[in-house]
Amino acid sequence: MKKALQRGCMAAVLAAGMLALGACTCNQPPARQQAAAKEELTFPIGRQLASPPFTGQAFRCDMIAAGSAMEFPQTNNITFAPGAHSGWHRHGGMVVLVTGGAGIYQEEGKPAQLIRKGDVVQIPAGVRHWHGAAKDSWFSQVVIYDSAWKPDKKYQDADNAVTDGYYDSLAPVEYAQRNGSTGTMFKAGEKELSLPAFNGPIRLSDVITEDNAAGAPSIHNVVFEPGVINAWHEHEAGQVLIVTDGVGYHQMAGRPVEILHDGDVAVCPPGVRHWHGAAPNSRFAHLAANGKRGKQGVKWYDMLTSAEYRSLPRP
Repeated sequence: MKKALQRGCMAAVLAAGMLALGACTCNQPPARQQAAAKEELTFPIGRQLASPPFTGQAFRCDMIAAGSAMEFPQTNNITFAPGAHSGWHRHGGMVVLVTGGAGIYQEEGKPAQLIRKGDVVQIPAGVRHWHGAAKDSWFSQVVIYDSAWKPDKKYQDADNAVTDGYYDSLAPVEYAQRNGSTGTMFKAGEKELSLPAFNGPIRLSDVITEDNAAGAPSIHNVVFEPGVINAWHEHEAGQVLIVTDGVGYHQMAGRPVEILHDGDVAVCPPGVRHWHGAAPNSRFAHLAANGKRGKQGVKWYDMLTSAEYRSLPRP
């Protein structure tokens, strides 16, 4: 038996038959709401990035590499120390999933916005913007983006600096599309669902749909109550699981069961049979995405028996 992710930072590596593993706000001023210490962040911070183009301490952890057989876009976790931020920049379409703390996001010509854990920001290709941490909070975000994007015109961006004076003068507004807290990192479905392929209730919600800025497959937030698992199944395009809350299990056919903790990433290749779900004493949530847009096919098989589940190693 092995734990799913060593507490370091690594890009997911895909090969047939292999698992690749990456691992109250009342009466407070806005910048202090959901402020986080470094130890409270869920995902590994990885290696420190160069300065410039970043101001302060910024870190990158590669989670899923672009160009894999599953065709999932490049996915990294970016972490900023309090007050750290990028400069103005442009890139391919991006989805930002805020995974911890309080941060600032600004598009050119628009007000700076406060973004917090559970928020989802879509950045169209070529839009000039910057982002980083609030002054008093560590800030963590998973970024999914089109790393192969090439601009169809030349931009005249003379100065990309976000100066200390500019940063200090900001009065950010609240993010207009706030998801709200539901006890899990990303908003859970409003109603419990009872589905034939699960042995108990789950909550299911969309984090992004297929019309997202990054060109990624749709991503769903799946919340399992303690002891709830799904049946053995396989995806025609494979599946990516990004664990956000709690402790659970994942197992591929012919391989030992993996214990998953928040911050782990599991990738199951196309056509490989697997199952996943919650440990007996933990609510468990993960983001789930198919490996390729437009390939949603799933084949379902038998469920683990109660005796098989009871025999699993306890976290």
